Amino acid sequence: MAEQLESALEANPTRSPIYASNSIQERRRRILIETRRMIAESGIDGFSIRTLCRNADVAQRTLYNAFHSKERLIAIAIRETYEDVNRFIQYRTSADTIEGIIDRLIAVNSRNFKARNYTKAVASLYFSATIGEDVWTALREMAFLNLRRWLDRLEHENSLAPWMNAAQAASDFANIEYAIINDWATERLPDDEYISRLVLAVLSHAIGITVGTEQAHVTAMASEINRTGRLPEFPKPVFKPASPETA
Repeated sequence: MAEQLESALEANPTRSPIYASNSIQERRRRILIETRRMIAESGIDGFSIRTLCRNADVAQRTLYNAFHSKERLIAIAIRETYEDVNRFIQYRTSADTIEGIIDRLIAVNSRNFKARNYTKAVASLYFSATIGEDVWTALREMAFLNLRRWLDRLEHENSLAPWMNAAQAASDFANIEYAIINDWATERLPDDEYISRLVLAVLSHAIGITVGTEQAHVTAMASEINRTGRLPEFPKPVFKPASPETA
């Protein structure tokens, strides 16, 4: 099964819900569904809370009571979409290898071609100077998900350079990935260069922070891409249908 995000993003940190009736849960669900639809269709540049409330048939006060801010609502909707897509994917490469990292990087970002508005929204929020710390952390964790096991193994085996640790490496990788994703989403980077630029950037950073046999292995992968002009190919992941309990 696909790796899962560890922490949930709290809907409204300023309010402690005393109860959650079915009607309250239904309103929240309706708001999130409509938010996801609006992002998919139009992105967040012209995202209107007034339009959202009209389409979801809720009052603006209800929306802000439930989600605190527009940015938090959008971040929760994006993360929910990410989790829905990844929940039933089983990769056939190991997540604690560089092959597994690159396999997941290619698969996730190839799906972005069908969701440019979502991708642009994620990058826009990630680089926002006013976004809440917990919202930013939740978005960053989406990048950490595909790095955690590999970096933990490297740290355990002393395969990271002495000036680097797994937590700092994950943070740096996230910044690198989001910067290139943002370049593509804002059309500064053409479609045919997007995935290869992302993969080579990740491999280049990996070469710089690893030592020994791991560094040699990553270097060999990058050299092969440079020699052939082709990205590595991996067995296609298995998509498992949702069970009645999780559908």
